[in-house]
Amino acid sequence: MPARKYRILFHLLFWIFYVGTITLFFGEISDIKNVFTRTVITASFNAVLVYFNLYYLLPVYFEKRKYWHYAVYLNLSVLIISIIRIEADFLLVKMFNFDGFVVHLFSALTHYLSILISCYLLLLLTSSIRFIKEYFENIQLREKIRYQKLEAELRNLKNQLNPHFLFNVLNNIYSLAYLKSDKAAPVILKLSEMMRYVLYECGEPKVPLKNEIEYLKNYLDLYQLKKEEKMNIEFKVNGNPDGVLIEPLLFLPLFENCFKHGNLEDTKNGWLKSELTINGKYLNLWIENSMGHPDQAKNLPGGIGVKNIKERLKMIYGNNCEFVEVEKNNSYSVSVMIVTK
Repeated sequence: MPARKYRILFHLLFWIFYVGTITLFFGEISDIKNVFTRTVITASFNAVLVYFNLYYLLPVYFEKRKYWHYAVYLNLSVLIISIIRIEADFLLVKMFNFDGFVVHLFSALTHYLSILISCYLLLLLTSSIRFIKEYFENIQLREKIRYQKLEAELRNLKNQLNPHFLFNVLNNIYSLAYLKSDKAAPVILKLSEMMRYVLYECGEPKVPLKNEIEYLKNYLDLYQLKKEEKMNIEFKVNGNPDGVLIEPLLFLPLFENCFKHGNLEDTKNGWLKSELTINGKYLNLWIENSMGHPDQAKNLPGGIGVKNIKERLKMIYGNNCEFVEVEKNNSYSVSVMIVTK
C-alpha cells in the first residue's frame, strides 16, 4: 500500500509539473487563465494517451515482442488524441477570448505538427521513465533472486538430508532389511540417487528435465515410506523431456508445500494429483492436493517455497511463464506454464 501511495503521488506531481511548466511558458503569449485552462484540458487527453501506452500497449504488445502491433496501435492512438486536441483548441477559441495571435497560431500547420511531436515526446519521456524504473527493479530482483537461490539450495539440501528425513528413510530401510525384503535395495538406490543429484548436479544453472523428473519421482516414493498404507499420490509425465533444460529443484517447493499444508498422511481422505506435460517448448506442471479442513486452505500462502518459485520464474522466464493458484474449501491447486528457451 505505501508503494502504491508513492506511485500515485509521483504521478500527481508529474502532471502538476507538466501543467505548471506549460502554463508559465505560454502565459506570456496570452491570458494566463486561458492558457491554464487549455493546458489542463490538453494534459487530460495526454494522460489518457500516456496511461493507455503504459498499462496496455507496452505490456500487451511491446513486452511480448509484438512490435508491429505496438507500432500500429501507438501511432493510431497518437493520431486520435491529436485530432481530439485540435478540435478542442478550436472549441476553446469559440468559448474564450483568445487574442488574434493565438487564434492564428491554432490554425497554422506548425501547430498541428507541434501537437503530434509533443505527443511522441511525452510518450518517449514516460516510457523511458518506466524502462529505467524496471531496469533498476530488475537489478534489485536479480540480487534478491541470487541470494534466495543460494538460500534455497542450502534449504533444499537440508530438506533432503536433514535428520528427520534421513531418520524416516533409514528407519524404513532398516525395517525392510530386517525383514529381508527385496525392496530394501531399490530404496537405498533411490536415496543414493537423490543425494548424488543434489550434491553434484544442482550446482549447474540448468539441468536436464528428465533428471529433475527422476528426482521428483524418487522424492515422492521415499516420502510415501512414512506410512505403511500407500498414500494416494499421483505424478504423471506426458511428452518427451529429452533435450529440455530447466532450473534445478524448481518445482520441488510446490510438492513440499502440498506435504506441509495438505492432509496426505490421511490415507483414506488425503490425495495429491500432479501432471507434467511437455509439448515442444511449452512445459506445464499442474498440482492439486486435498485439504483436511477448510481453515487449512486459508493458511496456504505461508509456504515460502511458493513465493520463491514465483520470483524465480519471473526472473528466469519473464513474460514466458504463467503461475495460477486456485484455492477451494477442500483443495488447493497450482498450474505453472513455462515457455522454455
